[in-house]
Amino acid sequence: MVNSLKDKITICIFTHIVDAESNPYLKNDMLIGTIKSVKEDLGLTDVKYEIYCDAAMKRKYPELTKEYYTNIQNMVNDAGLSDLDLEIVEETGETLRGNWECAINNVKTPYIMFLEHDWKFIYPLNMDKIINTLDKCEKVSYLKFNRFPLDGRPLKSPTHWEWFFESENDLPEAEIPLSKISFYSGNPHIERVSAMKEFYIPILELNSPDHYDLSFLERAIKPLTEQCIHQYGNEKAHEMWGTYMYGTVPHEPIVEHTGDWCRKR
Repeated sequence: MVNSLKDKITICIFTHIVDAESNPYLKNDMLIGTIKSVKEDLGLTDVKYEIYCDAAMKRKYPELTKEYYTNIQNMVNDAGLSDLDLEIVEETGETLRGNWECAINNVKTPYIMFLEHDWKFIYPLNMDKIINTLDKCEKVSYLKFNRFPLDGRPLKSPTHWEWFFESENDLPEAEIPLSKISFYSGNPHIERVSAMKEFYIPILELNSPDHYDLSFLERAIKPLTEQCIHQYGNEKAHEMWGTYMYGTVPHEPIVEHTGDWCRKR
């Protein structure tokens, strides 16, 4: 069991009603599995959990959303999670990007754990060491948890979004293994809230909406990281974005995707 980190990190879980237009999935056991994994596998029992439902769902399907919220609370209680400091946030943003900005502006802790509703942890992590590393290493703005084994081969991505991947050898104060990466992904990760407020959100807002997808956060960030790489090179661009992955080659997967791209099994 880790020490209390309630003043350090907030668990932000982003959700929506799966198959809302066809066969609404209102008893989202994937979401409950994600919460249980953070509590039981990571030992995070004394931190704030916040659930953010896409505001577009509330606008399009108000009655379904009301039932969805009720189901979430009932499932939380039935799963033995009622001891958690858990809030279903009422005022949320529209699309994942809007929800993310809402969460960044809501939380009172220096870090958030970013989780969509269909992931779980499958590798033991020492959260105290992770938070200590973030406290000591201000260069780390984003810490991703790998879905696939780190085995020296190119990371699996149909779009080849990782332009580079290399071990970080210049942070002796780090208490965890780190690799430098070039891309912000929506896979499970931890963010430094100040970096999101001071760099990520402003640079997104400065760029014209027709340059990126407004709905998908990682697709919005991708062309901006690429632009920085082309303009400044890998090292400078990495310094600007502060994107890291937990682990160095070799390393086992840390997280597992439990849904089929937002479709229930």
